[in-house]
Amino acid sequence: MQQTAARNSLDLPIGRITVETAGGMLLRVFLPCEAPDAPPPAPGSTADQALRQIAAYLAGTLRSFTIPCSLAGLSPFRRRTLQAVAAIPYGRTATYGSLGPARATGTACAANPLPLVIPCHRVLPASGGIGRYRGGSALKQHLLSLEQGGGLLTHLLIQGTHGIPALRV
Repeated sequence: MQQTAARNSLDLPIGRITVETAGGMLLRVFLPCEAPDAPPPAPGSTADQALRQIAAYLAGTLRSFTIPCSLAGLSPFRRRTLQAVAAIPYGRTATYGSLGPARATGTACAANPLPLVIPCHRVLPASGGIGRYRGGSALKQHLLSLEQGGGLLTHLLIQGTHGIPALRV
């Protein structure tokens, strides 16, 4: 018997994050630009664990996720590509072309159901710059800065995003 997926949300410094879980597995992460309204998670639930890990990652205290995840329903190519993305170490980046055909890798990253947990923000174009990101280029830059030791809140303050005035540095 298949379990019904549940959605739960938590407001974090980058905005609302919503997760979808079922059967003790994380199925999907919705970034702030796409997060549907959902109730807070029950304490100790899979959603609670996932959102706590995401919050710890964004606070700079977690470098790798341990929550069980599912990539069911993805094509074998997309699954392999996202597994390669998941292997990119914290604070490091790779180019789209180093993971496979650049365009197909970009498409797989764009369809990543588990952004943040599977760090597609660490994949960059070979031509330079940061490339596109489902959560927006500003969020991608924030995440890269966080992993380089800049701290997410510090970067948000310097950039003047999320309603916080920019600081002069």
